[in-house]
Amino acid sequence: MSLRTRIQLSITVLLAILLLIANITIYVMFKNASIKSEQELLQSTARHIIEELHKEGNGTTEEVLHTYLISDGMIRLIDRKGESDLNLTRENSYKKIKTSFQNDQFEDVLTFNGSKFIMVSTPIIHDNGSIVNLQIIQNADGMFSNLQDLKGVLIFTSFLVIGILCIAGWLLGRVITRPIHRFISTMKMIEEEESYQQIEITKSERDELNQLGMTFNSMMRKLEDSYLKQEQFVSDASHELKTPLTVISGYVSLLKRWGSTRPEVLKEAIDSIESESARMKFMTEQLIQLASAEKLGEFAKEPMDIVPIVSGTIERLRRTYKNEIAWTTDPKRIVAEIHEQSFIQLLVILLDNANKYSNDVIQVELQEHDGNVRLSVIDNGPGIPEEAQPYIFDRMYRVDKNRSRKTGGTGLGLFIAKRISERHGGSISLISKEGHGTTFIVSLPISEVQ
Repeated sequence: MSLRTRIQLSITVLLAILLLIANITIYVMFKNASIKSEQELLQSTARHIIEELHKEGNGTTEEVLHTYLISDGMIRLIDRKGESDLNLTRENSYKKIKTSFQNDQFEDVLTFNGSKFIMVSTPIIHDNGSIVNLQIIQNADGMFSNLQDLKGVLIFTSFLVIGILCIAGWLLGRVITRPIHRFISTMKMIEEEESYQQIEITKSERDELNQLGMTFNSMMRKLEDSYLKQEQFVSDASHELKTPLTVISGYVSLLKRWGSTRPEVLKEAIDSIESESARMKFMTEQLIQLASAEKLGEFAKEPMDIVPIVSGTIERLRRTYKNEIAWTTDPKRIVAEIHEQSFIQLLVILLDNANKYSNDVIQVELQEHDGNVRLSVIDNGPGIPEEAQPYIFDRMYRVDKNRSRKTGGTGLGLFIAKRISERHGGSISLISKEGHGTTFIVSLPISEVQ
């Protein structure tokens, strides 16, 4: 069953049920009110009769009852045996209406020969001193005929309104499902053409369907951006791997021809193969680090003092770096919620970068700033050109490919650093001027647990 049909049926059935309940309630309330009104009129007549009977000089009981005799009804007295010794009516057939004696006042609706009658009964004292029921009975066919007419009108209007509801539900279903069909059409086109087409949004409306469309468009933009970056990454990685593989292949061919007879060729080939293999190994490690950075969100982060972590990492790297590392911290204890190994990876990337492109002391500063941990890595290298700075954290981006090839750069390190910073809820930025060095600044939230 289609969504439009479900909407139409749901609206029609729900409103039809409410309409039927309302109409039945109206009919029952009107019927009860009409009967109650007639009974109150008859009770009023009974009270007047009793008042007249209590007055002296108004004649016999029969004479008083004759005075109040209604045109289409009956007044009678019923004794304890259920027999009537006084029965006044203009329609003799009414005398056969059955009833009974009761000690208390009561009302009833009777059916006789297909007609409806309203009756009230009130105990009174007869002329002979016995207690009898004064019963007033009135034909109510006119009132019940009006009730039947009302029932017919309500039934007719119910079917009429239900028909209108069916049409309204169908139209409403079309209106509601029209944008959904547009979504489906666009999605099918995306599937068939393998494109990233977006759904047209009506800016004048801000309902849930428009929000769904905007969310879908946002998702498509992200998918397209991710696909383009993936293509660029595959292209760059293929290019980077192609070069060392070509060099290795060339030197392997050279070794086959001259390796056994010319020692200088053998040494040159082995050195070149070793160098290119190291480059390929480094790139593979960078790709593995990238995958780890992408999965950082799955790792548990814990509040911990990062001062000893930074200190220990710097001490280990000092033994292998060509440049000295100087660092300061203020205060002496700074707690942040981090994944320790990923945070160390971030610090190593920044220090490696500074060590590659600088020949002077590397400075590391750790401090609190506006409720954040601020980690700064400062080098005195050649700096980064201003036009390259907006792209420095992009995947596989390198400022100078020739210089990067000499230093072994792949363009992945700073991208990984950015991903790690973001997964920690922080950010990374840089301050650089060409010829005056570069400062990388990582900002992470300080943990509330100190």
